[in-house]
Amino acid sequence: MSADDQAEDIRQRMVELRRELSCDIHEVGQSARVMTDWTFYVRRFPWATAAVVAAVGYMLVPKKKEIIKPDPDMLAEMVKKKQIRVEPVSRQKQKEGLLKPLLVMGLTWAARTGAGYMGRRLSDAALHKAQESRAPHHEPAPSPLHEPWKI
Repeated sequence: MSADDQAEDIRQRMVELRRELSCDIHEVGQSARVMTDWTFYVRRFPWATAAVVAAVGYMLVPKKKEIIKPDPDMLAEMVKKKQIRVEPVSRQKQKEGLLKPLLVMGLTWAARTGAGYMGRRLSDAALHKAQESRAPHHEPAPSPLHEPWKI
């Protein structure tokens, strides 16, 4: 076997390997798409998916809080044991508490009003365009400068 034959065999083998690699890469990409698609797991493992969803839902639901209604003696005892801390509410915190909701309410109103205005403008523009398209179009009268018989 000559050097040219060996080189040709090597080239042929490289072409085959490239073809196989391209097919393998396509298959790996396809399987990766399938494995990252959540619907694959729902179709393949419906009961396990339902169990996982139920467990997550159970963890997301907050536990029922225990509500106690202490009397003044119990409150005094809890303060002494430092189980609760009592602080006076400052005027600054009250003002901050009112300012933020008012600001959010104002921004919400402005956004809704702006969206309504833009919606009305768009619908008016669409209606005007539709009316224009329905109106008969008259060709403008030819200009005396472009009359064909006066050459």
